[in-house]
Amino acid sequence: MNYYFIDYENVHADGFAGIENLGESDIICVMYTEQSKAFSLELVEKIARQKVKLESYKAGTGAKNSLDFQLASYLGYMIAKSEGAGDCFCIVSRDTGFNHLVDFWAERGVSVRRIANFLGDDKDPKAAVVSEEPKTKAKTKGKSKVSDSNKATKEELLQYLTEEEYTDKILEIFNSYKTKVAINNGLSKEFRDSQKSSAIYKKLKTLLKEKQKT
Repeated sequence: MNYYFIDYENVHADGFAGIENLGESDIICVMYTEQSKAFSLELVEKIARQKVKLESYKAGTGAKNSLDFQLASYLGYMIAKSEGAGDCFCIVSRDTGFNHLVDFWAERGVSVRRIANFLGDDKDPKAAVVSEEPKTKAKTKGKSKVSDSNKATKEELLQYLTEEEYTDKILEIFNSYKTKVAINNGLSKEFRDSQKSSAIYKKLKTLLKEKQKT
């Protein structure tokens, strides 16, 4: 399941660009203030069409960056509450200050990203920061140094996936990362479809456990 925490004070309606890429199982949490509470009818209709789960919270004001603090606090609460190993958490904001939060959770094996919207297209000028990867130190925690004995073959993946589901890219992702979070994150980026990537990840978890034992 994917959770999106929207810094509406920062991105406004632009943060919802590409919302059609989300699925019914995704959850959107909008954090707003008295100064940024207006939603256009067009935006409301767009959200309703996607049938995503929507939560909204009015952040208290009176101190600098109060919305950011409350968003970070709620993010931590939802991470602690989450029971799914494959859950992903995204902060929708152009505020680079959230990068430190991304790094903090990456070092603890939790998949948190900062995105500008849901487009997933770096060529779009409104998606200049579509996905913020953890810094090099955090990335090396999940990628590379996968021993040959832990690598899977196409035949092994086909024991869990159908011919229609299998792609060489899935095999590459499986063999390039050594943690569950990193593999799930790689699948999410590859398919841009949370339901599809989640379904494939769940099928491969058994094989991943077997490989990690060797």
